Amino acid sequence: MEIALVVLVVLGAFILGITVSWLAKGYVEDYVENAAYARAVIHPEMLDGDGNMLHDELIYLRNEIQTTDDDDED
Repeated sequence: MEIALVVLVVLGAFILGITVSWLAKGYVEDYVENAAYARAVIHPEMLDGDGNMLHDELIYLRNEIQTTDDDDED
């Protein structure tokens, strides 16, 4: 009876370990893929001379085109 209990506990731990590692592998692969993509899309303007990320304030310029309907009034 004791041997059957030990076998069931070991088998359950083995199945639980496989399941947890399989799920964790998916999360780790997604994290690595997103980190590699984020590193690939960094613009060179955001890096200093040594290749490190600048932590200064960045200036954002937005080009908004405003259209007016002045021609319609004539």
